[in-house]
Amino acid sequence: MALREYRTDAAVAANETGAAQAGSPVYWVCLALLLATVALAARIASLW
Repeated sequence: MALREYRTDAAVAANETGAAQAGSPVYWVCLALLLATVALAARIASLW
């Protein structure tokens, strides 16, 4: 397809890196930080 021609090397590398690191500790740390941020925001919002 013509759409594949417009994919950059960076996008391809990012997709491959994301798939390869799905089980890495860095992925889980980032996910935990994201969830903690959401939980903190919800707690602050509930105080208002």
